Amino acid sequence: MNDSNKIENAGFEKQKGDAAMEEANILFKNGKYDGAVSRAYYAAFHYGSAALFSKGLEANSHRGMQRLFHLHFIRTKIFDEEIGIFLSHAQKAREEADYFPEITFSKEIAEKRIQEAEKFVENVRDYLQKIAGI
Repeated sequence: MNDSNKIENAGFEKQKGDAAMEEANILFKNGKYDGAVSRAYYAAFHYGSAALFSKGLEANSHRGMQRLFHLHFIRTKIFDEEIGIFLSHAQKAREEADYFPEITFSKEIAEKRIQEAEKFVENVRDYLQKIAGI
């Protein structure tokens, strides 16, 4: 992956992340809390993927993204440990929202998940702007 591809791919992931965050907020406002939790996770997932692309890295799975993100951004102290913990919790919540009909998320929990995702997105967005101008 050359430098041009890295930036282009990171930009595409960032766009997908922005769309997912917008969708999470729309779903939340319409009382669709499970869907909001799921889309909030995907916003973070796409931004995590964008960060990886900015370093020329690409994950093949959701867990792979988390592992690579932890290795290249948490261990190196680019981001705080709590951001890495958030990714793990957000993926678990997304799986519960998408695959376990007996689990439903309250308005309060969905709002918290969205706020956490927004914080993650903001941190990664700032990083991408600083290092790559995207």
